[in-house]
Amino acid sequence: MSENTKEQSNQIEVADNSAQLQSDKMRNTRIGKLLLTMSLPAIISMLVQSLYNIVDSLFLTGISYNVEGYVGLNIGKDSFNAVSIVMPMTMIVVAIGIGIGVGANAYIARKLGEGNREQADKAAKTAIVMVIVSWLVMAALAFAVSKPFMRAFVNETNASDVNYVVNQGALYLEIYMLGSIGVIMDITCARMLQATGNMKVPMITQLVGAVTNIVLDALFIVGFKWGILGAILATVIGQWAAAAIDVTVFFVKKQDVSISLKGYRPQKKYFFRIFKIGLPAFVMNAMNSVVTIILNIILRDYDNGITVLSAYFKVQSFVFMPVFGLMQGAMPILSYNYGANEKKRFNDTFKLSLYIALGVLSVGLLLFQIFPEALMSIFKSNALSPGQTQEELDAANALLVQQGAYAFRAISIAFIPAAFSILIINMLQSINCPVSSLLMSLSRQLLFLIPSALLFNYLWQQNGIWYCYPVAEVLSIIVYLPFAIHDYRKQFRYKAQQYAEGKIHEGA
Repeated sequence: MSENTKEQSNQIEVADNSAQLQSDKMRNTRIGKLLLTMSLPAIISMLVQSLYNIVDSLFLTGISYNVEGYVGLNIGKDSFNAVSIVMPMTMIVVAIGIGIGVGANAYIARKLGEGNREQADKAAKTAIVMVIVSWLVMAALAFAVSKPFMRAFVNETNASDVNYVVNQGALYLEIYMLGSIGVIMDITCARMLQATGNMKVPMITQLVGAVTNIVLDALFIVGFKWGILGAILATVIGQWAAAAIDVTVFFVKKQDVSISLKGYRPQKKYFFRIFKIGLPAFVMNAMNSVVTIILNIILRDYDNGITVLSAYFKVQSFVFMPVFGLMQGAMPILSYNYGANEKKRFNDTFKLSLYIALGVLSVGLLLFQIFPEALMSIFKSNALSPGQTQEELDAANALLVQQGAYAFRAISIAFIPAAFSILIINMLQSINCPVSSLLMSLSRQLLFLIPSALLFNYLWQQNGIWYCYPVAEVLSIIVYLPFAIHDYRKQFRYKAQQYAEGKIHEGA
């Protein structure tokens, strides 16, 4: 028997047992019900994560005790800005986890759809190795990049105590990178479980991680008065707790794929395929970091510029996190049905996902247009620092709310076109078009957004910068929608041809 014949025979054998797999529901369950059950747990967990981001900020802006050595006038704002400035670097760490997780998710779901459980299993093991290697790189860089990064962004305009902001921000980043195996492992394992149709465990792990984070924030920041040190310890411990549950589930209860490295032999093709599929997701999230860094460079000389941008990211997560949770549920369904050549189910999933995303972002748009002052008021510093009068604090808060409200109204115009961009990018990943997805991600973030920000800053200063977001979203759709339609048609023709030629077992 030839090697190809043996492989096809193995695929048929796996397909005969496919009814035993959790992922089989992605072929048979009604799309509306399937998308709800797949997405709802992810949406809930994402919303809890968003709540944590706000609570974390409230604890930091509300610091009323004086940290030893602090000589500034607003310790709450300085603490918030220290964590805000390091946010782009933490976003890169998260982007690594998302890249590995999305690559493994799409590949595993597609192989399960084709009936090739063996390759799906090897991909899962490979993803774990990629997590470990990524963490080692992050840990090695922790002390080398932290302080230089902080020094590049902190000045007398955005900090009343420059040394405090630099040192505390560097401490936060060092601990985050050293402990980054927790967040990278959690994201990757959760995405692999989602690829098999298991959405409950990722929801539980996110809930446990976020609740742990919030409880420890209260204990460490308010109770022990550890300030920023307490915030980062709470964050890392919460991430480790979530990752521990994910990993334990793989070993305690049999899943459609295994992450045990016993007998594992690395194969380059799995590294390459996970990397190839996940690269657009990594770039899209890493570009958010790069864009934030560049915008911070532009905004660092404006009073409250970095503070407003960071506040926006935290509040908008309540709008976009449900959409990203929806994408987590839709991605394996799209990938599975592309692998199974179920074009109608693929189309139905895409359309329903788009309608839901548009609905969520429309509500978000209304909130940001009608209540921006209330949203920005969350980030006011309510505690007087030594040497600061109540009148000075009130004036500083009033200016912050005014500038933030203007920014929220301007940026939120991008919400509706963003629904189309996010769906198109995820669709391209699911049908194995990583180059197209990557190009669209890069264009949204760099080709359109940054030049717009620079131009608008030159023309209208700080108030003009915020309009770079809606301009970038609209331009990316106009340019890339025709290419996305072309790739969609081409890939389904190719998949149909594979089935017609018997390269994939029909009905697998």
